[in-house]
Amino acid sequence: MNERSLLSASLNARHNEYRYLLLDPLKELAAWNLLNAEQLQDSLGSDALRRVLRPDLAWSAEHCPLLVLLASPGEMPDEALVQYSEKYARGEVLYEKRGVCGWLTSTLAPDAMAEWLAALCGNIKPGTTIPLFESLRLDLLQATADPVSLAGLLAAVSQWHWVSSAGVLQTLNGQYSEANWRLNWSTEQAQNDIRLLWRLLSSWRDASEVLPVDAARQAIDAWTMTGKVGLHHLSDRLYLALNVLTLPADITEHAAVQVLMQQASEDASLYFEQLMQTLPHTVWQEFNHTQSGKKEFEHGYQSTGQ
Repeated sequence: MNERSLLSASLNARHNEYRYLLLDPLKELAAWNLLNAEQLQDSLGSDALRRVLRPDLAWSAEHCPLLVLLASPGEMPDEALVQYSEKYARGEVLYEKRGVCGWLTSTLAPDAMAEWLAALCGNIKPGTTIPLFESLRLDLLQATADPVSLAGLLAAVSQWHWVSSAGVLQTLNGQYSEANWRLNWSTEQAQNDIRLLWRLLSSWRDASEVLPVDAARQAIDAWTMTGKVGLHHLSDRLYLALNVLTLPADITEHAAVQVLMQQASEDASLYFEQLMQTLPHTVWQEFNHTQSGKKEFEHGYQSTGQ
């Protein structure tokens, strides 16, 4: 079975549950797009649509996530719509704002499901709204949260499928547990740094074309490492993190690079990126054997917009 058919198979296997598609209208869709709210209302009827009134946008319902009922228990989802939504999700993998948040299966009926999703936004960190349904946030959550605690947080959902930043269909499984949800430091930091991590992943994709399945985890690790080096400038941290992700050698272990990192950390007027340009060609050859590696790295960094 190829990967493209896994989503349909998974949704069909849960025929005794409700199957949903979750969309984010903050990503505007053309009027002709089959995932446009008006198109969905025409094809499925208004009874199939619910607004997820996320706490920070409840006053503007049209901007809140749209929960689409694909199938009730005993019914089969529209195969064409499932395939179209998956194809669209794969095409927007590293856009900053994505329209397809994922596909969910649950015993909760539509109204209860919409209410549960809205509450979930406020359950990650008390007093703070975190739109967890966004695909990259799910990537970061899966990479950092304790699996047992996370399964309990998502207990109302049997399965939550989404297309990750690496373009791979991922699944989280909810499971009722006596363990309470606990927000650890790594998860909180990753959610706080989501825009920076998106920029890093986007630049990595530009440089490498294909990302590894655990791209989110690697990006978090690289970004966290740069925070311990003591670099003063955000652009330098992005530069170093992307370097670590794209070059086969760990440049932070090289004596010449360590000297430059030390200089940049001790003098805020210095930029690590500029210092790196002073390295001789022979050192770059040590990093990647060919100059092409350096060129790919530099191209990737430019896409961060710094």
